[in-house]
Amino acid sequence: MAQSPNTIKVLQQSMVSPPIGSVPTTSLPMTISDLHMCTTPPVQWLGFYDFPHSTQNFIETIVPSLKNSLSLALKLFFPFAGNFMSTPPPTKPYILYTDGNSIPFTVAESLADLDHLIMFTYPRVVEDLQPFVPKLAPPRLEGNTRVFPLMALQVTVFPNLGFCVGVTFNHCVSDGASFDHFMKTWASICKNGEDYVTCLQNENSLPFYDRSLLNNMEIEKRMEPFALKVFWDSTLAQKEEYEDPSHENQVDHKYRFTFVMDRAQIERLKRWVKNQFHRNDSDQSLYFSTYVVTCALTWVCFLKSEVDGANSFSGDEDGLCNFAITANNRNLLENLIPKTYFGNCLRAGFVTMKKRDLLGANGIAYAAKAIGKEVWELKNTLLEPEKFFQDLKEASRNQTMMVAGSPKFGLYETDFGWGRPKMMDFVSIDASTLMNNIISLCDMRDDKYGIQVSLVESRAKLEHFKALLEESLRMINSA
Repeated sequence: MAQSPNTIKVLQQSMVSPPIGSVPTTSLPMTISDLHMCTTPPVQWLGFYDFPHSTQNFIETIVPSLKNSLSLALKLFFPFAGNFMSTPPPTKPYILYTDGNSIPFTVAESLADLDHLIMFTYPRVVEDLQPFVPKLAPPRLEGNTRVFPLMALQVTVFPNLGFCVGVTFNHCVSDGASFDHFMKTWASICKNGEDYVTCLQNENSLPFYDRSLLNNMEIEKRMEPFALKVFWDSTLAQKEEYEDPSHENQVDHKYRFTFVMDRAQIERLKRWVKNQFHRNDSDQSLYFSTYVVTCALTWVCFLKSEVDGANSFSGDEDGLCNFAITANNRNLLENLIPKTYFGNCLRAGFVTMKKRDLLGANGIAYAAKAIGKEVWELKNTLLEPEKFFQDLKEASRNQTMMVAGSPKFGLYETDFGWGRPKMMDFVSIDASTLMNNIISLCDMRDDKYGIQVSLVESRAKLEHFKALLEESLRMINSA
């Protein structure tokens, strides 16, 4: 039977582990950030690469290199091959690696139109990318403990065109910075050979696993009881039967739209925002980074597309809406956490604004000021647990836009030896819902100072968003 362009043909299925005997049995305690991520959907990443050769060539040359280098990378990043042990109270959950633990590695073939899949210029059906996303193995019961595998990988070849690397991992094991560290390490070992591991050791670039730096902090001690209660309450509320965490049955004909802004466009946007405030605002916490102004532009254009679409926002312009951001806690002032720390090391912030202010003529500037102030406070003030949990509670009552990823990761530099990705993205934003819209941010392929933004919605809303975005940029560029 001929293969449909929208399906894949599985060619190989195997398991990849660190070299046997290279990593001892190791358990890692969960930090507050880890616990918070236990109830979030898995992270799904796709990277598309050029490879103008046959499937047979791919199987004989590329696949062995990817698997051998992956094994060596997992020796350094062994938690990905381990399991999350979800224990009943009062035992704290933890991550456990046992010698021989491995991750599933699937090799597939697709006849899909690769150029269509990586096209940016128009909204694309989200189902188009789902065949290339690997699925995590379901959890199993060991006594009273639920055991969750943490990673799955799939490589898909498009004969004579290219291939796709797909990664799915449980967010409880890693944040974006640690995932970026893992991907760059795997790719560099594949490209440069095993000697690259020695380079990492010499440069002190190996993953850092000492959790005591976090667990001994006073704030961690104060927040742990609440975080554990939230975790246990959420696990007890789950159904006994396992539900596939992928979104293939939830997307409901949604579309994905991706746009990019190069350095010149971002600088014009920053300059325009600053000009709205410099004459009469001496607030020292004004902070207009690429991240801040991009989030503000996207948030406001998205809200305007919702309002003009005459949906739930209509007649409620005085209501509140939220923007949720995260900061890499490795970089914040009160901590001495190495940049190579492995795990979740995030700090969340929330911006709440009236819709009327966001929808006005200066909505983008006001949004940038509010988001920038929150980012500045995350970087320069101590975390107040009571305020954090109050913000979290308030945010759950209103529609919230959230951000995944960061342009600082530089994932377009993930080169396995056959060049940088032609396109890559976090497809886990397909989990966007009516109350929680997720946008993904990453670096831009052809401009290291640029940015790539993706969001998911109905085609009509995305077409309207695209028109509003283009209109806003024309106004800013002509100012």
